[in-house]
Amino acid sequence: MAFASCTSRGNSPGWEYAPDMYYSKGYEAYSQGDSNKINPYGMTMREPVEGTIAIGKEDYFYPFPNTAEGYEAAKALNYPESFEDKDGRGKYLYGIYCSPCHGETGGNDGTVFGPNRLGKPAWKNYQDAYIQNLSVGQIYHTITYGKNNMGSHASVLSPMDRWRVIHYVKELSGAASNTTAAPADSAAMNAVPNNNK
Repeated sequence: MAFASCTSRGNSPGWEYAPDMYYSKGYEAYSQGDSNKINPYGMTMREPVEGTIAIGKEDYFYPFPNTAEGYEAAKALNYPESFEDKDGRGKYLYGIYCSPCHGETGGNDGTVFGPNRLGKPAWKNYQDAYIQNLSVGQIYHTITYGKNNMGSHASVLSPMDRWRVIHYVKELSGAASNTTAAPADSAAMNAVPNNNK
């Protein structure tokens, strides 16, 4: 009689002896929810140790925060030692990500500001002395974090591609920089630790 009552008949699934064995309690990778009380924010994975840099992403480390002080400190940056743009990738990327606003020649006449659109932007064009004298490090900082109406391009441009775009911007401004200059010294690079980008 006891054995007969544990079997499934018709629409009844029968009794479950150990439901935890039938229904997994495992967490879905990279998800978060209220059920996970072990890790912060309900995450299913642990946060990396502070200062950790992923393998193959060493050049993504950027030491300056998104502040006015970080922008000023970025003046110390220069092209990396391994920089080169022999294939014209900077011009190609500029055409995709920059020209819609800044225009093909840096005249701030991109299609975004065409007739019946947003109107002429207030910022200076690339041939202005301000842009010509702007340090490559500050331009890198702006591409990384964004500034004023310009949003961050860190998610679409790798660090080396940012330098390629900067080199092309300096060419458009008529103030192409010396790409063989030494990069900023390590003291400047480590002055303000920040691993956000």
